[in-house]
This record gives sequence, structure tokens and C-alpha cells, in this order.
Amino acid sequence: MARHAWRDVVGEAAGLAVDAVRVHRARSALAIVGIVIGIVTVVLVASVLANVRGQVALLFRDLGTDNVFAFHLTGDPYVSPSEKEVQRRPLDLGFVEPMRRLIPEAVDVGAQVIVPATSASGVLIARAGDNESDTLLVEGATPTLFQIIGAEISRGRSFTDLEDRQGARVAVIGASLSASLFGSDSPLGRTLTLAGDTYTVVGELEKRRGGFLGENRQDNVLHLPAGTVRRRFGTPERVVLYVQARPGLRDLCQRQTEAVLRVLRRLPASADNDFNLSTADQIIATFDGISAQVAAVTVGLAAVSLLIGAIGIANVMFISVTERTREIGLRMALGARRQEVLLQFLLESIVLAGLGGAAGVAVALTIGLLLGLVLTGFSAVPPLWAVGGGLAGSVLVGVVAGYWPARRAARLVPVEALRYE
Repeated sequence: MARHAWRDVVGEAAGLAVDAVRVHRARSALAIVGIVIGIVTVVLVASVLANVRGQVALLFRDLGTDNVFAFHLTGDPYVSPSEKEVQRRPLDLGFVEPMRRLIPEAVDVGAQVIVPATSASGVLIARAGDNESDTLLVEGATPTLFQIIGAEISRGRSFTDLEDRQGARVAVIGASLSASLFGSDSPLGRTLTLAGDTYTVVGELEKRRGGFLGENRQDNVLHLPAGTVRRRFGTPERVVLYVQARPGLRDLCQRQTEAVLRVLRRLPASADNDFNLSTADQIIATFDGISAQVAAVTVGLAAVSLLIGAIGIANVMFISVTERTREIGLRMALGARRQEVLLQFLLESIVLAGLGGAAGVAVALTIGLLLGLVLTGFSAVPPLWAVGGGLAGSVLVGVVAGYWPARRAARLVPVEALRYE
């Protein structure tokens, strides 16, 4: 009986709360604006971070989970170095062969050479017929690099050792760059010009997985033989070495790579490394750390919005209690208990905050959908924890904001409440 009685009490209180919200729509809508903004912020940022994290993880895992990456700087090879690292010597393209011999657990070693997009002569532009691209990236690659990083060739072939040694003017292009210069036609055997030189396309790469906001920059790369880059653009200043470890022995291979690089760079035993080693898992972990910091800032901003929303709801509830003082007195005179009155107004506050939470989730989903339509390959589907956390947070705000107004209503003396004007 007690269970059924409480069910009736809760049902009646919820009905009265919904009626009160429906009667004062404008006031209720203004009260939950802060809640909506806070929930939109949390859910939308969580959606974007989850998508970007998934794409970044896919990007680096696609480069090989058994690979060790070596670079003389910390971070992205395309980003300017810090003041601390600006004096570091670049890695030498000539390290590839000795590292193959000296690292026991290495299956293969390859190199990627970053060619600056701008120079004294201007921006690098690739042209093929009437088409051109000034957003391409130019990189040198050793013949086996594509195999090491798992880059599949959809048409044609990779470079040969002879082409690399002779500095042949051949190229392997990314899928997006191929579409920009040659459309849907096969690029094989066709030529393009770059910085006054003509190159023959011998291969086209499959579209790469992962990336940032739906884009993988490797799809827009013009790959030349590393030897060609050295002859045409001079001694490379940014060389990334890829060491492919034997399955299950990546950590041992990383330690061996460190030891060999120290010898090749002639570092004293007491000197710190003047290069950086990383793996796909380490890079993803670093990104997760950055994401956690962004999420913490986002939660802080959202908390401010939720606090504003809580104050708005509390004000609305105090006004509601004041306006309905005679109604409260009448209910209590007819037998309503103080707990039932408290529950009525507490539920009204929860309904208000819950509506704000639901509206916030809906707005975040809509914005995410629009982002997905604008950005190719991007999906801002929020993780379940973000949706659940947003709704739970809004309900909690409703409980906190509504408790004191509800407590005030429950403590009214029926006789005095009936006399209230």
C-alpha cells in the first residue's frame, strides 16, 4: 500500500509540476537558457574530441603499430621547433642503411623527407595541364617507406632503388592530389611540373584512413624519391626515420634504435638525447592528455553556465512559491503533507532543468549533424557518457536549485498561507 501511495503522490506532484511549467512557458524558457548552453558546450565538445581522437588514433595506427618514429624535434614535423630544440641537428638521410644493419630487431628502416612548402623562390605549386595545386605537401620517401607505413598503392608502383640513387624525376601521388590534378583519369605515365622540373607519375596511393576533422594530409602529398629531393632541394633539414620492428618486439627495438642513433650522432655517454623517439601508442596517449586538458576547461566553462542556469531556476521557483502561496495553503488544509508539497516543487525544478538538458542535447546533436554535412568524413556523434552525463548533470542542477524554494513551500503554515494576498 505504501508503495502505491507514494506512486500516486509522485504522479500527482509530477503532473502539477508539468502544468506549472506549461502555464509559464516564457519564464520557464528563460530560466533554462543557462542549462541549455552548458549542456550544448559539454556534449558538443565531447563529440568533437571523441571524433578527432578516433581519427587521430586511426591515423597513427595506420602508420604502423610496430613502428618506431625518430625525429630530431619533438612533435609534428611540419610545426616550427621550440626555442629549446631549434639548434638540434637534423637526422641524416644516410642513417637508413647503417640502422638496417645495426638494429637486430628491425625488419626494415625507411625515411621521410619534409620539403618546405615555401622558399625564396615562392610557394611550391604542382601543375598538370590546366590544373594546379598550391596546397600540396612535398615529401621525399625511400623506396620501402610505403610498405613500412602500410600505405597501399592503388595504381602503379613505388620507387625503385635505382630511381632513388639516381635522383630520378618520378612521383607517387596521394589520392586527393591525384583528383585535383588529373580528375578521375589515371595519373600513371602522365607528367606534372613542380618548381620548374617535370616529373612522371609512376604510382597513386589509396586514400588514407584517419586524419583531422575528416582530412588526412597524406592524401595531398606529392612523394618524390628521397635521393631526388636531396639533389633538387639540397641537404634535408627535416628527416623522419621509420623503424619497423619485429612483431611483439617494438619496445626492445625502440631501445636498440635509441642506442644506435646515439652512436651515429656521436653523443657522449653523459649527454641527453638530441632526438625524439615515439610510437603510435605514445602519440595517441599524448593526444589523450591534451584532450583531457581541453575537456577540463570545457567542463569549467559549462559549470559556469550551469551555475547561471541554477540561479535562474531557483529564482523562478521562489517566484512560483510566492505566487502560489494560497494554493499551497489550500492543499495543506485539505490534507497534503509537507513532504508532498516539497516533492511537488522539487519535481517542478527537476522538470525545468531536465527540459534544459534535453534541449541542450538536441541542439548539440543538430550542430554536430550540420558539421558532418559541411566537413567531409567528419562525424560529431556524441559518446553515450556525454549524453548521459549531460542529462544527469541537468537533473542534479534541478535538485540543487529547487531544494530551498521547495523547502520554503513545505514550511508554510496553512492558515497564514490561506490569508496571503
